[in-house]
Amino acid sequence: MSFADLPEDNQRQILSSIPCPVDRGRMSLVCRSWRRVIRRHRGQLEGRLLQPPPPLPWLLLCAPSPLWLGLGSDRAACVLSGGRVHHFLDVAPHHARFFGSHDGAWLLLDAGYPRAAAPRAINVRTGAVRDLPREVHSPTDQRLHRMVIHAAALSHSPEDARCVGAAIVTSWRDCATLSPRRRGIALWFRDCPWAFGVVPPGEGDVPFDAEDVIYLRQSGAFAFVTRGNHLRLCMPFRGQDNLLEAVEWQTRRFRPRVRLDVRARYLVVSGGELLMVVRFIPHPDHQPTSKFKVFRMIKRNDADADANDFPVDQYPLAWSQLDTLRGRMLFVGHGCSRSYKVDEYPGFEAGVYFLDDGMFYDDAVIFGNGDATRYPCCDNGNWTEDGRVQRCFPRSDLSDHSAPVWLLP
Repeated sequence: MSFADLPEDNQRQILSSIPCPVDRGRMSLVCRSWRRVIRRHRGQLEGRLLQPPPPLPWLLLCAPSPLWLGLGSDRAACVLSGGRVHHFLDVAPHHARFFGSHDGAWLLLDAGYPRAAAPRAINVRTGAVRDLPREVHSPTDQRLHRMVIHAAALSHSPEDARCVGAAIVTSWRDCATLSPRRRGIALWFRDCPWAFGVVPPGEGDVPFDAEDVIYLRQSGAFAFVTRGNHLRLCMPFRGQDNLLEAVEWQTRRFRPRVRLDVRARYLVVSGGELLMVVRFIPHPDHQPTSKFKVFRMIKRNDADADANDFPVDQYPLAWSQLDTLRGRMLFVGHGCSRSYKVDEYPGFEAGVYFLDDGMFYDDAVIFGNGDATRYPCCDNGNWTEDGRVQRCFPRSDLSDHSAPVWLLP
């Protein structure tokens, strides 16, 4: 019996087990009768005004495919398709280095070489391109310095006039020697040819060693998490000619905790709440990811056991570990972490999807150390609430130009 001859309930059950629209599209190419069935079921969903869940991110693997295959330069593995690769993309320049992404299939990238860095946003779906700043106005000497962007977050689509960008960058004054190099924060507005370096006010024992950045839509601020687990909130104000008029800073101080096995920290908004996701590796370094912990922000009180060592008036907040992910799937990546409801995706379970971004901030990698295979690209997978780490994506070859990145359809 053909698929087209099955009862509608059976057809609907089969199609519900194929959530990826690309897989359904390929299925519709088998024959006309299958195509009519798939089109009819899609029309029934639209007629009932059922809103499909948002598409899950694709993992963009940056190792090039063999030239003789005639395929695109990068492969995208689809979570809805069980981690299988069925997208070959050729939208980025050769040796592009990705430093983030934005909803609507936008990729943030540059040429991969610091001296030739030409940051831009490219839309995989439409082919649209928006240039991003390659220079940052230094607040110390009031000059323009060249920069590379490690991680960036956008407030709106790059094509939206309201778009504001915030990034963790390394800048330098001497283009011949790429020195002296300085890690810092850059902000920019759309259509402004350069970014603005900003320095948060001093906060004593809260150094500004930012590790991740996210845009908080409700407040209109960018949040940075430091290696000490503190938060710095930054709200830029636009002046005339898209210039930076002022920056409002807030510091949220958390009870200090020291862990030597932390590989990365990520910020993600889930259910309207800002969470911190911490990624752990076995000690010593350079080992695969072993586990994740997810934390929510709480207020401390004077009854805390360590209130004498870390006074509550000085450190009024703490990160409290969640016992459960509350039915959420978290996709973590610097500047582009996202949260999705599990119950909207039959067959999936709560967990954390992660990618191999371990060299994201390594200056020796960004500025070259003579190693042609600098990005391992192999520590990708899924961590579930019962502690399992699954390598659910195809193993990637080493890349000489970029770490993997989430593509947000």
